[in-house]
Amino acid sequence: MAVLLNGHAKRVNAKVREQFGRVVPSEDLFFCENLEDGCRHVKTILDRRYDTLMIGGGDGTIATTLNLLVQSANEMSRPGHRQAMPDLGILKLGTGNGLANMSGAGKPVSDVMRVMGGERPTARPLRVIEDPSTGWVFPFGSVGYDAQVLNDYVDLVDASRTNVGRQLAKSLAGYFYAIGTRTIPTELRQERAHLRIVGTGRSSIIDPETEEEIPLDVGATLFEGTARAVAVGTSPFYGFGMKILPYALRRSDRFHMRISNASISFLLSHLPSLWKGKLKSTEFVDFLCEGVRIESSVALPLQLAGDARGHTKLLEMRLAERAFRLVSGTGDALV
Repeated sequence: MAVLLNGHAKRVNAKVREQFGRVVPSEDLFFCENLEDGCRHVKTILDRRYDTLMIGGGDGTIATTLNLLVQSANEMSRPGHRQAMPDLGILKLGTGNGLANMSGAGKPVSDVMRVMGGERPTARPLRVIEDPSTGWVFPFGSVGYDAQVLNDYVDLVDASRTNVGRQLAKSLAGYFYAIGTRTIPTELRQERAHLRIVGTGRSSIIDPETEEEIPLDVGATLFEGTARAVAVGTSPFYGFGMKILPYALRRSDRFHMRISNASISFLLSHLPSLWKGKLKSTEFVDFLCEGVRIESSVALPLQLAGDARGHTKLLEMRLAERAFRLVSGTGDALV
């Protein structure tokens, strides 16, 4: 087993480094201070053919590691042979920890010591979505106001000048402070986007009453009109255990796409049911898709796996060919 930790993750402090240093052999413990470290460490991990890789950090760290694994595996594969991937475990050491909530990550050291003791945790497939233009893969992403919330949250953290202020900003309270002081005012004054979304693979719409799937033609226009956000994912969770995409695990050959025209004030007024993935609204339209192309009349903020990615008017996504295996943690999965 190898352990890869993001040295800049919220909870990777001196104490955590010391704890891992006591229980993990030094040759199996990798710290990343920058992307170059990550590239080098991932190549070493694949070359040594570890059975399991435990990754410590938030969703952005996990997504970056997935991409480094894919890129390095492609470079190392021989013709006709695909480089084997280790099973992946998520250590809950970031800020949002959406994937950690899905896998049931417990106390990080406990999760590591269980695998080191020889136990083989249950593993489940983890499909990811790919941006064909860049090859970047991710477990969830969005355009619209939830991506704007993330941008505002990141700006709030960056604007904090003291350690205490930064710690507060990185909390759930900081997230809601960013919504109230930045996102809602922005939403009130900006132009509403007109979207056209086309299915580029097989897709189905979910009946809002029965939750049954209704198949649609390949190449069909899935949606055309105004919308405030489009979220996609193979993982149900955003950060803090918020179940934004409740149908993401329904089937392994599709990702969930939710189109929302609900206002932020409506979502906040129904926060408990939204958080649990149980909120029903005529302002939601849900699909299960192999691939989509999203065209917008205005540039919309974009986030992939909790990392802000600027603004875009055109985005294509498809289910990635490469899949991973995600091992369960010692906590309780929220799915």
